[in-house]
Amino acid sequence: MNNFTNNRWVTIIILLLLTANMVTLTLLWTGKRQVGSTGNKLPPAQGQVFEFLTRELNLDAAQQESYKKLRDEHQAGVRDIRNNIQQKAKEALFELLKNPNVSDSEIHVFSGRAAAADQQLDELTFYHFQKLRAICNAAQQKEFDKIILEALGRMAPPRRLGPPPGMDNGEGGPPH
Repeated sequence: MNNFTNNRWVTIIILLLLTANMVTLTLLWTGKRQVGSTGNKLPPAQGQVFEFLTRELNLDAAQQESYKKLRDEHQAGVRDIRNNIQQKAKEALFELLKNPNVSDSEIHVFSGRAAAADQQLDELTFYHFQKLRAICNAAQQKEFDKIILEALGRMAPPRRLGPPPGMDNGEGGPPH
């Protein structure tokens, strides 16, 4: 009788744990879909900035459509700079690690190229928001001026700890 009671409790506990795991996984999956299902294929932070500015500036339908076009243009430009210019500049900089006799001036030149890509991104973003401000009416422009720094803070990529992606091969150094 005692063995039957023990088996019964073990079975009940296992069923409870399985149910809890299924509920947890379901909540995680549905939560991710809600965050990423804005329909605009943006990273959540970008979608949040668009929604934030649209709401705070009280953009009308025509302004929202113009803003969507501006946003798409901006994202294409950012993607191009990050994929083609910035990444290649940083890769070239860190390729210098293979040369034990690399000069400080070479490091300065190559790091300057990576910094120039950051400058291009900043200028592209400045012009993007300048165009957005231009489609706003006078009252919206005043509100824009109040909230732009908050919007920029929402755009900032999260700080990453550790080496850049692809730079850690499990041995603590760059790939060979």
